[in-house]
Amino acid sequence: MEGREKEKFYGSRVNSKSEKGKYVKSKYSPNVSNSDIAIDATIRAALKSKTSKNTELNKKNALKVDIKNEDIREKVRKHKARASVALVVDMSGSMLAEKKVNKIRGILERVIKNVNRNRDKLTVIGFKGRDSEVIIPSTKRPNSFLDKLDKITVGGTTPMASGLEKAIEILKNENKKGEFIPMLILLSDGMPNVGLTDSYNKKVRGSPINDVLAMGEELAENKIYTIIIDFEKKHKHGRNINMELAFLSNGRYYDLEEIYNPDIAIDKILTYERNML
Repeated sequence: MEGREKEKFYGSRVNSKSEKGKYVKSKYSPNVSNSDIAIDATIRAALKSKTSKNTELNKKNALKVDIKNEDIREKVRKHKARASVALVVDMSGSMLAEKKVNKIRGILERVIKNVNRNRDKLTVIGFKGRDSEVIIPSTKRPNSFLDKLDKITVGGTTPMASGLEKAIEILKNENKKGEFIPMLILLSDGMPNVGLTDSYNKKVRGSPINDVLAMGEELAENKIYTIIIDFEKKHKHGRNINMELAFLSNGRYYDLEEIYNPDIAIDKILTYERNML
């Protein structure tokens, strides 16, 4: 996959945007209301500042430190870089066969457990009919949504571009934060038949296939790590859209149609792909 950093990012230490992670140092904080205050560093700053002239010993030899706003220090925390996974699932009529539905549910369960075990974030997006929807919102605890798998229904047309676009929007926001590595996993038989009617992408024309391929180019431009998992060897239109999408996105293509237990294979795939991050 082009655009990958030579230095391994997954598992390296990155600055935390929350109050979770190991406290490694402090920095000046103009936000006095910040709750993650570094008490030790704040006291040291007060002792060293000009206001430390007001420091005095009382009769009990207790040290009184006059702390001003400019002395406040905030904790800088770090945690290991993890992946933010957007799982895009084809729930259209072409996936209606019982064998395919069982594969989808098995893989979804395996992905959820795998992501939970590795402390990654997960968002699940399904597409069918004319649009896509978020089935599982972005979370670090996807196990709590396992019961939703039994409620997944399939049917209707295949708006693949819509599912990809929604995932890209979510992952682009994750990329800006710099805490998580954006990863998109697509589960589909690669037979889009609904285009996008409204999109910020200028390459979108409302064509089912061309719009999907435009999303592939955007995945590459935003350096979103992409994994395509295919369910179908016999592709419509005389072409393999999933493979074309993998090529344009600089992603990886996996064909699991002949795999007896694809849900078991997903663990090996994700382990291998994490080693490439």
